Amino acid sequence: KCLYSIKNIFVDFDVYLGLFSFWSIPCSQYPSGMDDNGLVSHLDEQARRKPTTVYRKSLPINDTIVPHDYMVSLYRTLSEIESRRLNSSAPQTARHANTVTSFVDRGQGIVLNNHSSWGSGQRYLFDLSSLSRTDELVEAELRILRKPALENLPVLLGGNLYELLLYTCSSVGNSGRQLLDSITIDILDGEPSKWDVFDVWASMKAQRRSQRTKAGKNRLVACFDLVVISELTKEAANPLTVGLARQFRQPQERALLVAFSRTRRKENLFKEIREQMKAVRRDVGSLDVLDLSDVVAHKPRQRRRRTAITRSGKGGGSGRRKTRCSRRPLHINFKELGWDDWIIAPLDYEAHHCEGVCDFPLRSHLEPTNHAIIQTLMNSMDPDSSPPSCCVPSKLSPISILYIDSGNNVVYKQYEDMVVESCGCR
Repeated sequence: KCLYSIKNIFVDFDVYLGLFSFWSIPCSQYPSGMDDNGLVSHLDEQARRKPTTVYRKSLPINDTIVPHDYMVSLYRTLSEIESRRLNSSAPQTARHANTVTSFVDRGQGIVLNNHSSWGSGQRYLFDLSSLSRTDELVEAELRILRKPALENLPVLLGGNLYELLLYTCSSVGNSGRQLLDSITIDILDGEPSKWDVFDVWASMKAQRRSQRTKAGKNRLVACFDLVVISELTKEAANPLTVGLARQFRQPQERALLVAFSRTRRKENLFKEIREQMKAVRRDVGSLDVLDLSDVVAHKPRQRRRRTAITRSGKGGGSGRRKTRCSRRPLHINFKELGWDDWIIAPLDYEAHHCEGVCDFPLRSHLEPTNHAIIQTLMNSMDPDSSPPSCCVPSKLSPISILYIDSGNNVVYKQYEDMVVESCGCR
């Protein structure tokens, strides 16, 4: 099981009492042998029917992205671990993965036909197009919400013990179905709504390898089939029996595929900014891109100019007392930068910055390089020969950011070099 799972965090949901009302609701039927093109076509059709656009200030609010409670809890827990430097107590997977991407089920309403080898079941679809194919996939899990079943159902429908079997869709790789994981549940255990977690890491790794070998395939789709078997009758049961009704569920109640990945390179925040701007171009065209560019580019420059004017006006200009290189406060507010439409948390943080002069003799706590020592010495002897060494960050630390990527998926990522811990002369 994925070691990222936080066992002491639970999300409270209202007890589900409308189970019988769903028996009469027709669901779309999909053949179990649907090929890869069929999966992609289904997702394309969903996208045409109900676009899910990230809320941006230049757009009307059509369908804002609500972060899953699991991702919010994950962010809070891992951020606290990072802030306290409790790396030794963090799960092993947490110490190796620096990115967690969540994908919401897009196969709502798809049920399996009643074949003798399958019985009735549910199909789950996930569009993984935004998942980086160069990063190492450390872990992957499928989380499905199961609500309490009515107490009189077990006697009628096959007892209280059931086995949940998770398969790959028979079309993936044209190799037939493959059992990925199984869970035995007791629907009379008295527990409230619960998330059942299935390990799908091996399946996703194999699918990514297969996808790399297929020319012209730009879209990566994960497909899973869930079958419910009664321990009493050994026959397939309707998923509604165990509280797996999918109709009319809120976005935060839909199945979630969580991918834990690791990149060996330092992630650049501007890479995500560029992706966000590309998404705006796709959504609203080139005219509205200027609005976002004003927020991302021009406002910070104007703010820096105002700050520079304020600083130069203090202390009488050249008569101002020089201060030595040291760390100074710098509060970053993502809302002021115009990034609060895609950054969920944190909305602000203390970044600090380095300011001051590096004059001779350099202090040891500034940890100057040999080159900085020589350059500073030359500057003290002949200011025209070389500029003084610069006051720059000598140690930086990361922060964790929860944001919405260009594919409308909620992502947790640890970005390096975001907070100045100490300054030095270089």
